[in-house]
Amino acid sequence: MALQLVNGRASLEVRALSRTVLGWRTRRDWSLLELGSRVGFSTAKLSHLCRAAQRMSPSEVVVVGAACGAPDDEVELCIRVAQRAVDPQMWDRINGDAWARLTWTPWDVLAEATELVIVAVETLPELVRTCGYHAALVTSGATTNDLDLAKQQDALRRLRVGAKQSSKLRRLNVRLVVTEQALGGVGDSKVMADQLEHLEELGELPGFELRTVDGDAGPYFGMGVSFSVMRFMEKRFDDVVLLHTLHGGNTWLESAAERDSYERVLVALDDVVRTEELSLLWLNEASLRLREPARHLQLVTDQARS
Repeated sequence: MALQLVNGRASLEVRALSRTVLGWRTRRDWSLLELGSRVGFSTAKLSHLCRAAQRMSPSEVVVVGAACGAPDDEVELCIRVAQRAVDPQMWDRINGDAWARLTWTPWDVLAEATELVIVAVETLPELVRTCGYHAALVTSGATTNDLDLAKQQDALRRLRVGAKQSSKLRRLNVRLVVTEQALGGVGDSKVMADQLEHLEELGELPGFELRTVDGDAGPYFGMGVSFSVMRFMEKRFDDVVLLHTLHGGNTWLESAAERDSYERVLVALDDVVRTEELSLLWLNEASLRLREPARHLQLVTDQARS
């Protein structure tokens, strides 16, 4: 039978297990009712398992996997994940942690998040990149993966969700804190101008807030660290922190102790960021400087004279 969550919380790995098993069902294009009739589970129980409201037992993994005709290697991996979830520390002490794990991409986790706070120091995150900006990163070797436009647009669509639509599509609120360093130096002037204008457009969406770090603010706690904090509506899902690296190899932090220093960085940033209005004004001026340097120079001159 399904097992209760440890301390009432569902880790990313437990949620990945539920998502993987759900994927076996969707490959067959079966409803919960159709799957339930094949495995002898009620739709309520399957719903709890698919939403990680309950932890799936190894035997339930076997039953669902067999009914869906899931690949043997996937079923075997999911069995091990289900076994480990009972007591992760004891499992790793006995078996070691050098084994294949179920992992989620940032897009997978973002699909379930309701709030995303991004601190970008070196480059802009994929969520807000233009194709030209991302292509310039690929050309320079700073990143190797292609931009997943479908998932990017799915996430951005959630920024436009109103209160009446939220029952059908979960609304996402994004707060992007970005340094001046991350807003330049990628591609040519046209690439960066297009990217800055795209950020201005995003700034007009109801679910998007952009704040730039004042380049003259001086040193601050957490300087030079890029990360994202994802928050969830469900109480059984704790916040998670994602540490970014340009070349992949993202690191997930789930415990309160691991997240604490990054939460303190967010508090410290409040003292060095511009207001939302001034941040958008800075973007506009930076875009104009790249797009029309002569006009920007004239505006600066006129402002100095006035």
